[in-house]
Amino acid sequence: MSFQFHSVRTITAGFIALIALPVLAQVSVSSDRYSVAEGEALRLTVEVDQRASGRPDFSPLTRDFHFLGSKQMTVSSFANGANQYTTRWKILLRPRHSGELQIPPLQFNNEFSQPLLISVAGDTGAAAIISKDAYLESAVDGYEVYQNSQLLYSQRLFHLDDLPPMASLSEPLISGIVIVPLGEKLQYTREINDQTYKVVEQNYAFFPEQAGQLSIPAAHFSAGPGTPELNSDPIQIDVLPLVSQKIRGYWLPATRLTLEDLTTAPNNLALGESQTRTLKISAEGLLAEQLPSLISLRNELASIEIEDVSLEQKTTPKGIVSSRTETIRITPAERGEITLPEITIPWWNITSDKSEKASLPQIVLRVEPARPKAIVAVTPAALATTETATITETGQAVMELPADKPAPIEKSGSIRLLVWLLASVAIITSLGWLYSFSSQRRKQLAPEVQQPKPETTQGNSPVNESHKLNQMIQEEQLAFSKVVDACNKDMPLEARLLMLDWARLFWPHNQFNDSLDLSDLNNSKTLELLLIDMEGYINGSEAGHWSGDLLASALMHIRENQLQEVVQE
Repeated sequence: MSFQFHSVRTITAGFIALIALPVLAQVSVSSDRYSVAEGEALRLTVEVDQRASGRPDFSPLTRDFHFLGSKQMTVSSFANGANQYTTRWKILLRPRHSGELQIPPLQFNNEFSQPLLISVAGDTGAAAIISKDAYLESAVDGYEVYQNSQLLYSQRLFHLDDLPPMASLSEPLISGIVIVPLGEKLQYTREINDQTYKVVEQNYAFFPEQAGQLSIPAAHFSAGPGTPELNSDPIQIDVLPLVSQKIRGYWLPATRLTLEDLTTAPNNLALGESQTRTLKISAEGLLAEQLPSLISLRNELASIEIEDVSLEQKTTPKGIVSSRTETIRITPAERGEITLPEITIPWWNITSDKSEKASLPQIVLRVEPARPKAIVAVTPAALATTETATITETGQAVMELPADKPAPIEKSGSIRLLVWLLASVAIITSLGWLYSFSSQRRKQLAPEVQQPKPETTQGNSPVNESHKLNQMIQEEQLAFSKVVDACNKDMPLEARLLMLDWARLFWPHNQFNDSLDLSDLNNSKTLELLLIDMEGYINGSEAGHWSGDLLASALMHIRENQLQEVVQE
């Protein structure tokens, strides 16, 4: 019995120890080519079959290869009832010399990959090495990018002799992508195989507009008519589709995105005054035209108007840095508190490959009563002017003065005493006249029988309710006419803002955060497609001319149907 107990305990302990061991990751390495020419670049793919926080040790690669860059990506899939993750690194390498070069085993935690053998030809090859005096290469910063995200592309010409005046380097011409040159050509030198090469480099930022395979054609260099042409290798890129996010209506793939409130005014103002506020959104890796609007123009307690929208776009060695600055003017309609809602912009961090949010907190503006006009006491100098004086409730003679006129200065105490005596006599005389007039009036009205007046209530009378209803109908009609006008003028961004404002008036019991909420409410597939088309033109995934009249017709049809249903009920 004791022997069986000890055997069971030993087996159980061994099983628990086996479970407690860490799960080892399998490391695999592959190359897009195993035979290249000296000076060519090859793409190495390293994969680990789990989500990885660190990365393998790539330092052994630098012995025989130039490390040109890497990009990390996590790929998830669902199989056998569980999520499966793969972490992938794309590495761009260029051989340091010709011969049989080995990709050494790469270590991740306690696991090693298998070595690979790369054959590097020393004379000529398909990588556009025409001679040892000059060669041309093209490179990208990654081989997988998201739709509408930034891809950095470089052309580099290496040469020993000076270039002739007729020399030319081709510019990329690719349909379906936006191409932005990143400044002027760079010129520098680089040591390769004990040779000092002169380098001409031109960098570009690509923004693919469609998902799928993107083929970047070979770059070309010509020293002039009749000379041999240098060609680089074409490059194949995988363009990944948009990722679904919790907050719809935005697709902003970037390396960094921030929101700023540049307003310096305090959060209080007086009725009759207005205040300007300035907000700014900045992004790295996005075009300025891709940045969304920030401020809702709809507020029940204030009039909000856009005073200025400025777009700024700069080129840097790391790509495009853009910003959008909006300045609005807020004019309160009544006393109280004006709430400017929180602003939340979702974006996709392409560095960490996950969704993030940039936000600004809610702002509450306190509207105080209108500020009283400045008044000063009347003096002899003021009496000599053309300004009119009045008597306050306390009996003090005062007058209003313009802001550009200084208050008069009293010169002596005797003059001040004389003025007050005259003012007192005038007040006593006026009070006596008012008393006499009041006595005579009471005598005339004494015989008359006062008829009681019927009381009227001003609460929720039918007249007031009808007035409010008419006002709401007029506001809705005006808001809808603005939507139709923006659509007919093919202004997608303004149409979206005005459409959300109108929808909140037409369906006051529903919440509208983005344009697609409107299609969900009406269950209209046609409207959904038209709204998706509009959002495409706003975020830059669609190019050309937007036909907003189709959306205007669809909205008019839905509005008419809703109004008919209300009449029938």
